[in-house]
Amino acid sequence: MPRIYASNADPLDFCTRHFPPSEKVANRRYGLRVYGEGPDGRGDCFSYNDDHPGYEDTDYTCLICGKMLTARDD
Repeated sequence: MPRIYASNADPLDFCTRHFPPSEKVANRRYGLRVYGEGPDGRGDCFSYNDDHPGYEDTDYTCLICGKMLTARDD
């Protein structure tokens, strides 16, 4: 799954099961109205479809369920 950046520039990772089904849904949950603006006056940093490091070599977990992410979640 691609990575989502919240409007405040925080990277958010999800397992396949919990990745938001659309950009519209993700923006409602992690967008400007919820997370506020990014640091240093950058404004809205929300992004729905960004690259991420390969999960098989990291210790990232799903934001929702806490499951360790694997290559299956890439």
